Amino acid sequence: MAAAVRFPRWPVPLCLITIRHGIFEDEFHRKWIVAKVQTCSYSPYFCGVSFRTRRCITVHLWHLTRFPQEFTPYNPMNYHSLPWMWTLQSMNIYRGTDSKQWRLLTHVQVGDILQLILMLVCD
Repeated sequence: MAAAVRFPRWPVPLCLITIRHGIFEDEFHRKWIVAKVQTCSYSPYFCGVSFRTRRCITVHLWHLTRFPQEFTPYNPMNYHSLPWMWTLQSMNIYRGTDSKQWRLLTHVQVGDILQLILMLVCD
């Protein structure tokens, strides 16, 4: 049986700080693990005579309410694209230490996993 998706009882973190590669900690000392980092490019709008292509980075962060004995976080080659800290700036925008804005796409709980999905859109 599939786990039900529900709204988490915790609010979104106000701050996420890197404690080591692929692991962040929030203000409640909860550990958030980078589960996946995706990059994509797309053409969201027509600009003059051609389509303008943009690049985006999507980060999936998981907080597990129960950790397995030996948990190994996702090990992408592109950790360098992530800031070392995110701070909640408004209801659905985080600002990274690189001054870039990351949009909060999802904050849900599926089974034992609390999930945050953040997206950075670059020109």
